[in-house]
Amino acid sequence: MIESKSLLAKLMATENLTIEQRKVPTASFNVKDRILVIPIMNEQTSAFVMDLFMGHEVGHALYTPLEGLMKAKDEKIVSSILNVVEDSRIERKIKYKYPGLKNSFVKAYGELVEKDFFGTKDKIINEMNFIDRVNLHCKGGASMAIRFSEEERELLNEVESTETWEEVVITTKRIIEYMKAKSAEEKQLRQLQKSEESDEDLEQITLDEDSDFLDEEYDLSEDSDDTDDDDNDEDSEESGSGTGDDIRSYTDEAFRSNEYKLFSAENIHYTYANIPKFDIKKGIWDYKNLYQRYVEEGHEVAQSQFIQFKRESSKVVSYLVKEFELRKNADQLKRASIAKTGDLNLNKIFSYRFSEDIFKKITVVPGGKSHGLIMYLDWSGSMAGHLGNTMKQLFNLAMFCKKVNIPFEVYAFIQDTDPEKMYSPTPKTGNLHLDSMCLLNIISSRMSAAELLTAGGALFQMSGLGTYRWVGNAAPQWMRLGGTPLNEAVISALEIVPAFQKKNKLQVVNTVFLTDGDGSLLEQVYDESGYRNSASQRNYRDSSYCRKIIFRDPVTKNEESCERMGFRFGSYRLGQTSALIRLLKRRTNAHVIGFYIGSGREIRNRMEDFYPELQYNEREKKKEEFRKSKFLVVNSTGFDDYYVLRSTGLDIDEDAEFEVRENATTRGLVSAFSKYAGNRINNRVILNRFVGLIS
Repeated sequence: MIESKSLLAKLMATENLTIEQRKVPTASFNVKDRILVIPIMNEQTSAFVMDLFMGHEVGHALYTPLEGLMKAKDEKIVSSILNVVEDSRIERKIKYKYPGLKNSFVKAYGELVEKDFFGTKDKIINEMNFIDRVNLHCKGGASMAIRFSEEERELLNEVESTETWEEVVITTKRIIEYMKAKSAEEKQLRQLQKSEESDEDLEQITLDEDSDFLDEEYDLSEDSDDTDDDDNDEDSEESGSGTGDDIRSYTDEAFRSNEYKLFSAENIHYTYANIPKFDIKKGIWDYKNLYQRYVEEGHEVAQSQFIQFKRESSKVVSYLVKEFELRKNADQLKRASIAKTGDLNLNKIFSYRFSEDIFKKITVVPGGKSHGLIMYLDWSGSMAGHLGNTMKQLFNLAMFCKKVNIPFEVYAFIQDTDPEKMYSPTPKTGNLHLDSMCLLNIISSRMSAAELLTAGGALFQMSGLGTYRWVGNAAPQWMRLGGTPLNEAVISALEIVPAFQKKNKLQVVNTVFLTDGDGSLLEQVYDESGYRNSASQRNYRDSSYCRKIIFRDPVTKNEESCERMGFRFGSYRLGQTSALIRLLKRRTNAHVIGFYIGSGREIRNRMEDFYPELQYNEREKKKEEFRKSKFLVVNSTGFDDYYVLRSTGLDIDEDAEFEVRENATTRGLVSAFSKYAGNRINNRVILNRFVGLIS
């Protein structure tokens, strides 16, 4: 719940504060790095108390000077009294800065008083010492109806009007002097009362001379008086009545001793990881470098197959262009408005006495948004069986974008051991460790027709669509399929999307990730001694095991978390990718679409990862839905849409025939057409979705 608090995000963004939850006994603030560390909050803690705690601690971070605290400690100023005065100041300032906190503070302190966090249970508040009444008044508000004398009211007004740390120190010293003087007066009064009581006892003894109890009573009187006096002093100190010599705030001390109840006692591991910056120049092999290698090494051998494919795909591309124009025009018409020109319409001038509609009008059609496309293609070994159909889709999109002048880039993300092309960010303390990766810019709108033909021939050959099957190990070493750095690819988009958007002057960048698996887990954070794994030494298969990693975007200060429970690594991997996708959308405002490609069995086995919130029976229904439609749309991820589909769903067969049995009935005709149209729609999932986004 705490991650969802808007207060946290606002404070981080506005004040450039970094807030971390860790297994620590108390809150602390790093002045230099502006890092506020707070204990991990108990899940049972109410939202109001969370708001109070966050607001209070951030108030200290913003307004309490570390140097001042150290100086006050050296001067041996009573810390509990200083805390009360300073709490009043910083809470007043933070509530002024964020007025919405006022309600949370009132309700939270009411809740904490009721739970006896201040040690006031069974005590008469108006009989407590001055600083404790001030503490309860400032935190609980006027509703507590706490009484103050005229002299005390003046000091209270000082507390409630402090603006600077220096004023806090001065007021604290005045309160200490007042309480010392008050304590001395009360001590003198007690001694006087004790003396009067002794005189009365002596008089009573004189009157009762014949009493047999005389000697015994006198012998006990000294011990009795001393004991009673000590007990009374102890009672007064424990109750915080202010009658003892010990000048301090009992309610402040009680609260700090009870504060641990707000914190989690469970073995929760939080790891904070800053997202490292991806270097575009070092991490991308531009298409021009690839083109040069295609030519030099003679890899453009499937050019004839590619030309044939282009010819056969003309129907698909034309269909996309038509759909695009229709949707774009419909959207523009929907947004069209009528405006008056200011020129008189002479045909309506006769109605000027009873109508103001006498001016010429014009229909204003606002221009649509300018869109671009960035597509990330999984170039891992497991994609070998899917690359053929996938490559067809990519080139269909490329040719469509060329027709309607939409800028685009297609990157194949890969991970292998080739040091020539692999890249990883420079280590920095607090940064997330990324495995080495590379982006191969395989297709681009910057390509000429000749370059596209050469690239098409090479990629067709490598994807198994050419004369020879080059997929996998048969491909050139520098294009060989490797690992799946999906999460690293998403992180690269944080830099690539804004640069692409700026260069092409785009309003929206549609970003597509297409993969047949999950990325590797990101769990290591760099410090001065090297990379440290966030995992504990506990058994991963322990179902009670819980760990949360929090990804932090250093540019926007946004955070997204991912939590692992038990041993469902698939859900955890997908959760990490989803968290990074949310950061990408928040930084770039891009439309982000995900496609998971797999066999029917692979997809059915992963239903728990795709729908972790569903019960078994509901997931079985999803399996049945998938059997019928051959694809699913998962909305529980960070993607705008996340499509799960069989690789055969990527194939586009525009020449498929409309088959009808001889002597078919009307119902049979309808059924055959529905099946034919349905297959065509399913086969166009990616293309239709893209057209819908950019139109």
